[in-house]
Amino acid sequence: MAIADGEDRLNGHGRLLIRESGTEPVIRVMGEGEDSDAVKSVVSDICQTIESAVA
Repeated sequence: MAIADGEDRLNGHGRLLIRESGTEPVIRVMGEGEDSDAVKSVVSDICQTIESAVA
């Protein structure tokens, strides 16, 4: 699963929040961590997985 893989890649040095918006028809994917490149990569991969699932 993309979220579990992302958490593994951050290796305890960041966090992810993925949730459905309560006001818009979107899924919010947010991340933070010590390595901004790693966080951007993880968030991008999760977004791509979500987009593929709904297409």
